[in-house]
Amino acid sequence: MGIFEKGLHLDPKYQHLEKYVHIMYRGMWTPAKYEKNIKEVDAPHFYNVLDEKNQEVIRRCISAVSIVEDKIKTYWQTLSIDLPQTIVGDVGGLFGQSEVTHRRSYHALAQELNVELEGLDRYPALKGRIDYLSKYLEQDPKIIGKKRTLKKLVLFTSLVERCSLFTQFYILMSYAKHNKGLKTISALQESTAIEEVTHYKFGIDVINIIKEEYPQLWDSYLTELVTKNIQMAHKSEIDLIDWIFEEGTPDHITKKEVVNFLNYNFNVVCKDLGVDLWFDVEEDLFNDKSSWFKVKVFMTTEPDFFDSPVSGYASDDEDVNIDNITI
Repeated sequence: MGIFEKGLHLDPKYQHLEKYVHIMYRGMWTPAKYEKNIKEVDAPHFYNVLDEKNQEVIRRCISAVSIVEDKIKTYWQTLSIDLPQTIVGDVGGLFGQSEVTHRRSYHALAQELNVELEGLDRYPALKGRIDYLSKYLEQDPKIIGKKRTLKKLVLFTSLVERCSLFTQFYILMSYAKHNKGLKTISALQESTAIEEVTHYKFGIDVINIIKEEYPQLWDSYLTELVTKNIQMAHKSEIDLIDWIFEEGTPDHITKKEVVNFLNYNFNVVCKDLGVDLWFDVEEDLFNDKSSWFKVKVFMTTEPDFFDSPVSGYASDDEDVNIDNITI
């Protein structure tokens, strides 16, 4: 029996995947956690303190994230159809719920900062991202059955959950990092990024299970296809960075720093998949400028629900007198 065959209700072979259920339960949040403080603190700062150059960078980052959260993230909820294990269904359902939270959060953020979300594919850089992120759905007569399931999982896990989004998270979080405001928007990026890393790690774990149980699926043809898609994704993400900074680069970061950070992320994916690709990373530049993100997001095992000082959950709570409650 393998992961593609329906068997025990909870197969002990896949017990190690149970940790993702606990991680998602412990880190659950809703859009309300950030909406109030974004409206009352960050949005006024955005409009009244930041100049047009920074506003445009922020708006384009939000557009680039929203187009993924709104149009691409429909995969995890259906994964158990192809991999009929109870634990895969449980984790996929929880991931699907978190993607709803992400979508609604970024939709609210876009509305607050007056970011246009309709017709984004008219921008070539955003259309390029949509095109490469949709590759996991493409049909290939040489890739059918279990191999197609593996292909979809590999491309979705690597390209959607890890190669895209993180440069925008990095740029948006850099404002709070460098004391430029937007602390609640930064906290939203951090919460979302930590969950995306969790999704990615689960995907890699499942990929490795399939590789171990069905090694014949990970053949030279599939490896070559994945390699070409990663190269295409990298080119598209470089174009996207150019578009984000088209009107100018914020004073507190550089394009070189952001591209270096992008290359670091792609190298993580290539190493985890065992793909023979490498993108140039200046280690000293990364350690000097980008290591803070690694500590805040990549080295964080679980999202800490109570850790954000900018949460607005309790802002409108009322005092309740238990003596007035009728049972």
